[in-house]
Amino acid sequence: MVRSAIVMGAWTLAGLLLATQAWVSGAFRGEPIAWTHSFAIWFAWACIWALLTPVAIALARQFPIARPRLAQTAIVHGVAGIVLAASNLALFAIIAPQVGAVNAGPDWYATFSRLLGTTFLLNVPVYWLVIGAIHAAHLARAARERESRALRLEAQLSEARLLALRAQLQPHFLFNALNTVSVLMREDVDTADRILVLLSGLLRRALEASSVSEVALREELAFVEAYLAIEQARFDERFSYRIDIDPQLPDARVPSLILQPLVENAVRHGLSASASPGRVEIVATCGDGMLHLTVRDNGVGISSDAIDGVGLSNTRSRLRLLYGDAHAFELKAAQGGGVLVSLAIPLLAPLQSEQQP
Repeated sequence: MVRSAIVMGAWTLAGLLLATQAWVSGAFRGEPIAWTHSFAIWFAWACIWALLTPVAIALARQFPIARPRLAQTAIVHGVAGIVLAASNLALFAIIAPQVGAVNAGPDWYATFSRLLGTTFLLNVPVYWLVIGAIHAAHLARAARERESRALRLEAQLSEARLLALRAQLQPHFLFNALNTVSVLMREDVDTADRILVLLSGLLRRALEASSVSEVALREELAFVEAYLAIEQARFDERFSYRIDIDPQLPDARVPSLILQPLVENAVRHGLSASASPGRVEIVATCGDGMLHLTVRDNGVGISSDAIDGVGLSNTRSRLRLLYGDAHAFELKAAQGGGVLVSLAIPLLAPLQSEQQP
């Protein structure tokens, strides 16, 4: 209903403008015409185009003006413009005598023939104006959607930063990390100092997380490795980790703070509850234009609170907002025990600031 009202309103306005122009032109030529007469003619013409506009809208949706089908689209709209322009004149020929049109003949065929000969070429561009208006409205709507998506991404990124802060600043984490440092101060001062540096860097990274939605993979892994290094010092021989990244991928673009909740879940929900020595493996590879990231642990397996947790829900939402259907995210039981989380995102060019000179 709203769209129909907009279409009818737009064509009514067009009829008013064209009727006024014809009335003014007649007055200047010394061939005055009653404004009501002029309006009746142009309003009838506009109403017919209003009836044909839904067809143009359907064609514009089916054949949008965009690559790679630009040539095919031009042909379709070229033919449609001719057909709809002729249809408008054919329908106008029916009511032309009733509104006193100049081209009205003794019968419908004579009127239609006169209209084809005098106004057909002027009527065809009207179709393209309609298609142009529809395309402009589509571009405006797409721009609004991109802006809305950017705002939602910013909100998701803020939530991810808050999650990282909450995870790293919670009392038991700080207590365990500082307790580890206290013990090491008596046994290995150098290691204790290294853990303090790692802890400081980790908290600083969480506090100063970039506001951009994507960062270089090496930056993301540096944050994760600092977290894992602290956990390794805490668990000593009961925990180890491995990071394996393709040499071509350090500058690959990834969503900021995308790995942190996955690694945190591997430690908290898997390894912390396991009696056997735990291990986390992070692997980054590429193939078929996609960046593949996996996080695997050998812990106790998938827990319901990990699946439904805020961290994983946030991760899924951010991937969906960033890449739409052009991504994959899977959490499943790993062979031999533990959990395997894998995600695939488009392998995009490095960020401009990250490219080497």
